[in-house]
Amino acid sequence: MSSYSALEASMLASLKTRHGRAGAPKLDADILYYDHSGDFFSNDYLSIGKLPNIRQQFLNVLSQNPLLFGSTGSRALTGSTSDHIGLEQYFMKELQVDKAMIFNSGYLCNLTFFGYAPQADDVVLYDEFIHASIHDGLRISRAKDHTIPFAHNSVADFESKLKRILKDYPAISNGISTLFVVIESVYSMEGNFAPMEEIIDLVEKYVPSKSAHIVVDEAHSLGLYGPSGKGLLREWGLEDRVHSVIFTFTKSVNFVGAIKFCFEVMQTPEADQLRKNITAMCHFFVAQFLESTSDIPKSIMSIWHHETKHLNGRGLVSPIFPIFTAHPISLQQHLNKLGYAAKGIPHPAVPKGTERLRVVIHGGNTEDEIRLFVKRLRVWALRQVALTAAAQPESTMMAAKQACTSSK
Repeated sequence: MSSYSALEASMLASLKTRHGRAGAPKLDADILYYDHSGDFFSNDYLSIGKLPNIRQQFLNVLSQNPLLFGSTGSRALTGSTSDHIGLEQYFMKELQVDKAMIFNSGYLCNLTFFGYAPQADDVVLYDEFIHASIHDGLRISRAKDHTIPFAHNSVADFESKLKRILKDYPAISNGISTLFVVIESVYSMEGNFAPMEEIIDLVEKYVPSKSAHIVVDEAHSLGLYGPSGKGLLREWGLEDRVHSVIFTFTKSVNFVGAIKFCFEVMQTPEADQLRKNITAMCHFFVAQFLESTSDIPKSIMSIWHHETKHLNGRGLVSPIFPIFTAHPISLQQHLNKLGYAAKGIPHPAVPKGTERLRVVIHGGNTEDEIRLFVKRLRVWALRQVALTAAAQPESTMMAAKQACTSSK
């Protein structure tokens, strides 16, 4: 008889099934991240986490905080301290907004906002590639039966869906219900830019102002764009035309705690130089990759054409580069052995045919690091070309045998 409880046995059976699939999630304890060969995979875009002078300044600030070990309770009880209120007031002033609320993580923010802001008669129109945490929030929302996706970054499909919603839900046009429109300024998996102004224009054209609520997730643009790194909306002067903005502080800002300190670091001349370095290194990476893989079939390994990826970027560059390959786990394992924190992203995490590795260029990356990284990508790709060529005669022979059998 098994010593496992019914729950343990059920969970273990589920995990066993998952582990049988390529690229299935692993237990946290089974994951070991390497990065001693250079950081090409984290979301620490500015490389703030690796600046020794910033580390010491952070420790100095932390040592002066009397509530070093926690808030002592939830905000509904004893945890809403003057520090919490002061931090939210600080962001209201810095971002020139009416209200600001701090959550423990971006996931909890999205889960809470999208789970409880849309009401029963509201409708949510969202880009099909929005983050999974937003989907989790919508699943528990009162408006969960009125959520409608539009094709990724398609202004035409957005307009078509918008018109249909207004026809099917007259309470929105009558100012009784709200239409939530949800996009990301920069998409985390694709690394491309949303056509934000075009979408905002259409909302303002068709939806009564009192019935519209545009939400922009700026998780992957905070720190990279805008005055002092305050996001893409502010880069393009659109911040006053949207209603809610979601920032996360574990990426460019790179801290769960000490948010104010790191937000101020993000606005320093040193951070400005890191932003310039990201742009230069992104161009360098693309040039190196294209030169190194010019003889590699696209089916083995490729990146998006620059104009496609940055179609809506208005001259800006995104540091996120999906490297498309039909064998993401093999490429991951190759890079892991060389000391990179690579993570293959197979189907069904992404649509079939778009399997990839998500590569990120950082403010702290150097040309030498990028050259070596691209060289190692090429080594793996050449091996895949050889394996593919070796498998072709066998497949051709099998096809011939099948043809002979069918002719008999």
